[in-house]
Amino acid sequence: MFSFFKRTIRPFDSGYLPPLDGHEIFYHQFGNPDGKVILAFHGGPGGCSKEKHAAHFDLKKYRVILFDQRGCGKSLYKERLSHNTTHDLLMDGIRLLDYLGISGKIIIAGGSWGSTLALLFAQKYPERVSKLVVNSIFLAGATDSKWMAQTSRLFYPDLLDKFNEEAGGKNLSKYTHRLLQSNKKKDHDKALKGYASYEKMLGCVDPKLPEGPFSEADMSYPTIFFHYDSNNYFLKYDQILKECHKIAHIPTFIFHNRLDMNCPIQNAWDLHLALPKSKICIIPSRGHGSKLMFDTMQKVLRERL
Repeated sequence: MFSFFKRTIRPFDSGYLPPLDGHEIFYHQFGNPDGKVILAFHGGPGGCSKEKHAAHFDLKKYRVILFDQRGCGKSLYKERLSHNTTHDLLMDGIRLLDYLGISGKIIIAGGSWGSTLALLFAQKYPERVSKLVVNSIFLAGATDSKWMAQTSRLFYPDLLDKFNEEAGGKNLSKYTHRLLQSNKKKDHDKALKGYASYEKMLGCVDPKLPEGPFSEADMSYPTIFFHYDSNNYFLKYDQILKECHKIAHIPTFIFHNRLDMNCPIQNAWDLHLALPKSKICIIPSRGHGSKLMFDTMQKVLRERL
């Protein structure tokens, strides 16, 4: 067994989807061109696909397809947030499969926000999904939104009180989104020195907010993240759990760290209970992903996928 922390892998193919809605989606493929197909969604919102995401899987056996979501990574855009919704990202996933000439059922994977999109993709296109592999579960539901802005106060009351005071009682997510959309650098800096950096603090025992100076690159992730967060991820109330009946027949592998402060384990457990054909592996580790988690994923998936 290899670990992606120790090995660099290279794609056998890469390119861009034809432009749509002012976006050109970058994709790359890894592993066996004739292998079983896995389409994997990256995290965020606002992250990007990385070679190491493909290394969860046996690349002698699988053809792993990754792509950068709208406004992310190497994907190109005219306006980053225009035509950038959850529905658009799912549409890009199916467009990519069609563009690559892939039909029939495939494996869908994703971690964190990628698990959200993987589950939504399966619910929208169940006829295209043979299995699901998800980790660090984020359901983009009411509990998740409340966790970051309210419930996490159990552990970080000092930080949340500071953020709420600065926001003057306004909704933290919408307030931060407005700062990031401003054309004034002082507003950008205020956001990045505050709640826009809070997600990175979760799980830290000695959290320290960044002081700057900040570049345009520092704006990328939070700009997209709060575009989605302030719009409830463009989903209906607790949509994923309510529509799990659509994918109840799909074998699903769930991996989650016991002490994940970004996405509490309740997410993974609720998903497991809602999917009768799921197997859950609770990792005795902390953090939003860990070496132990990914090594465990590799071992389990090589034996059972």
